[in-house]
Amino acid sequence: MAQAQDNFKRGTAEFLILSLLREEEMHGYRILQEMQTRSAGRYTLLEGTLYLILMRMETDGYIQSRTELVGKKRVRRYYAVTDSGLARLDRLLREFDEVMCGIELILGRKDVEPDE
Repeated sequence: MAQAQDNFKRGTAEFLILSLLREEEMHGYRILQEMQTRSAGRYTLLEGTLYLILMRMETDGYIQSRTELVGKKRVRRYYAVTDSGLARLDRLLREFDEVMCGIELILGRKDVEPDE
């Protein structure tokens, strides 16, 4: 079951991160905290995994970052979604909704006629 959860998280992490950053810019640790809190502890990512995803998303132009000095020596990196990232989020959410609708139909939990 753990492998299935890991695969699901890999497939959903990007649009969940974009969704959080749509609300406001955040540093990486805060993103992890928000995911943990909002999911009531059911959705967590390893810190290293999050930062790999953030680096890839920044390279792809979906997010941008800025650094801020915290204290005398510590630097914190804040991430914000770009216009390209918002467009990506919209596409990913539509795809997610379609897949979830299909799953609900297969499970018999949704009383909807499939699109032709």
